[in-house]
Amino acid sequence: MSRVLLIRHGETHGYLDDVGLTEHGEEQCRAKADELAGDLPADARVALVHAPTARATAPARVLREVLAARRDDLDLGDARADARFDSLQFLHEGAARESSGVAAYRLRVSQNGAPTPDWVRAYDRFDTDYGAASRLGGPIDRWMALVGLHFEPPQVIAYRAWAGIRALDTSDPAGVTLVASHSALLRGFAAAALGHDPGEPRNLEQVEVVVDGARATVTFRGERVDVEVPTALPPWLNPAYLDDGTRAALPW
Repeated sequence: MSRVLLIRHGETHGYLDDVGLTEHGEEQCRAKADELAGDLPADARVALVHAPTARATAPARVLREVLAARRDDLDLGDARADARFDSLQFLHEGAARESSGVAAYRLRVSQNGAPTPDWVRAYDRFDTDYGAASRLGGPIDRWMALVGLHFEPPQVIAYRAWAGIRALDTSDPAGVTLVASHSALLRGFAAAALGHDPGEPRNLEQVEVVVDGARATVTFRGERVDVEVPTALPPWLNPAYLDDGTRAALPW
């Protein structure tokens, strides 16, 4: 069996672009690393994976730095990016784009009396005030119940997370993979496993996945469920969307 911890990033400066973590967010990462330093078993082999965003790259860096300083018995791999653990995606001009970057672009768009594009209406329904609610996770609450054509649905983000987990080396019983990711991915993944929406993950909160061959145990906030590791995709989901772990945000 191998452990995978999906960990939400720390406090960020905001969600109107990929603007990284606040000083408090960095402190949250250090506190999480201290917690993990006391939890990881002796001689564990630790892989560090992160979404390609700045706000998910920072936790992976801090976790590795603190664990290296606190635990000389751990076999720590280098942190690497995997887009399968990326933030919520938004469809724009045929490309999947990280949603906070779309928010930044939306705020620069001036319609000047022209008809409102569908993608603008879709984002305005998601983030109704562009700021206050996003700091509290409000748009993700709406997204969990949203039927739309532009945002990646919760069930797709769950399949995407499982594709990332399947791509990890989970055959090592001494292996632990720390994945720095985003609230939407954790929430969609946990909801699909638990069968209900558990609510917004807090900064540096984790979903634990213990993989044992074709099955896994998913634990979040004291709830635990044994599930099959999904390998068959529904016919309406393009496998190519889940196979590329190197996709980067496209420039505007």
